[in-house]
Amino acid sequence: MPTLSPTQLLELHDKLRIEARRLYEDGLNPVDQNADWRQALTEARMMISEALRASDFLFDVSGALQQSGRHMLVFRFLMAPPVSQDQFKLICSDWPKSTEKTGAAVKAEKADIVTSTFQSWLALRLAPWLRTKRRPAMRELNSLLKAVAPLIASQRVATARRNRLAHIQEVSLIEKLESNGWQLLPTRTIDQQGALLPHQFMHKARFASGLTGRAEVDIALGLKEGVVLAMECKVTNDETNSVKRINDVLKKAEAWRSHWGNFVQPAALLEGVIKLGDVKRLLDGNVAVFWSHRLDLFEDWLTQRMS
Repeated sequence: MPTLSPTQLLELHDKLRIEARRLYEDGLNPVDQNADWRQALTEARMMISEALRASDFLFDVSGALQQSGRHMLVFRFLMAPPVSQDQFKLICSDWPKSTEKTGAAVKAEKADIVTSTFQSWLALRLAPWLRTKRRPAMRELNSLLKAVAPLIASQRVATARRNRLAHIQEVSLIEKLESNGWQLLPTRTIDQQGALLPHQFMHKARFASGLTGRAEVDIALGLKEGVVLAMECKVTNDETNSVKRINDVLKKAEAWRSHWGNFVQPAALLEGVIKLGDVKRLLDGNVAVFWSHRLDLFEDWLTQRMS
C-alpha cells in the first residue's frame, strides 16, 4: 500500500469499504441464505437437546449449569418472554455472564441463584411435564423443539453466514501467503520474541498479552527484526455488528501492545459491511487495515515491510 497522508489513507479505505459492502450485498442469495438457516436450525435443535439432557429435562437446571454455562443460552429462550444476555443479567446480577460464551462451569451457589430466577420466568406451557413432576412425552419434547429452535436459530443465522465467510476469508489469506513462499508452522503459543522468523506464519496461534494472559490471533506473521504482525480476520453482517467486531480488534491490539510494545503490529483483514467510523477507529489505534477483496494491497504492504 503506498505511503499516504492520514486523509488520503482514510479516503482510500472508504472506497475499499464501499466495494466490500457491494460485494457482500451481491453475495446475498436465497440458496446460501437457506443453507445458513438450515444449519442454524440444526445447531439450535442440538443445543436444546443437550440442555434438556444435561438438566434432566429441566428438573435440574442448576446441575446443567454446573456442567457448562453454555446451556444458559437455551434456558434464556425458555423464559416468558425470552430475554437477551444483558436483560437476564439485569434480573439476575449473580449470573456469571461470561460462562455462556466460554462454556465454563457455574459454581454451585451461583447456579442455584440463576436457577431460581429462571424458574420464576419459565414459560411452563413449553414444559408442561414440570407441573405434574413426570417425564416428558415425546410429543411434548417435539413441541418444545418446534417452538424454541426457530427463536434461537433466528439469532444465530447471521453468525452462521459470518462464520462461513470467515472460514473462506482465512483460507484465502493462508493460500495467498503460501503461494508467496511463506511457511505455515504448526500452531503453538507465541510467548517470546523471535518465535516467528521472517516469512513464517501461524493460524489460530495463542499470543501472549499483558492484560488477558493469552489471546488467540487469527494469523500471526513473522516480519523483519523480530516483529510479529498480529492479524485479526473480521467479517461483519451490518454496521451494528461492525462496532462489536472492531471493538474486539482494538481490545486485543491494546493487550498485545502492553505486552510486546513495538515488537507487535496489530492488523485487521476486513470483509462485509463496515462503518467508516470503525475503520477510522482502527487507523487511529495504529492498527493496519486490509481488505479481503484486495489481498494484492496486503501483498504490496508485506513486500515493502520485508524488503
